[in-house]
Amino acid sequence: MPSPLPEYEIYAIRYATREARRRDNFIGGDPHDGPMPMDYYTWVALGHSGAYVIDTGFTAEMAKRAPSAHSCAVPSTAWCCWGSRPAPCAM
Repeated sequence: MPSPLPEYEIYAIRYATREARRRDNFIGGDPHDGPMPMDYYTWVALGHSGAYVIDTGFTAEMAKRAPSAHSCAVPSTAWCCWGSRPAPCAM
């Protein structure tokens, strides 16, 4: 019998939001242009074997180049607020 798949609790932390139009969110634009705000998240998966951070790599430097992005939280600070502390990792 195959071993059961591991189970995880998944948490999403919204750390920025950006007011934009559809043409700003798609390469090559969008013929149905209109308002399309974008939210930015990082995720934490908690399981018996440990905690895993899933991050898209949107950095503070990148946010500065997107002037319509409004930061809600620094992800590492937000994790600490609910009891988790991220540790440095090698890529």
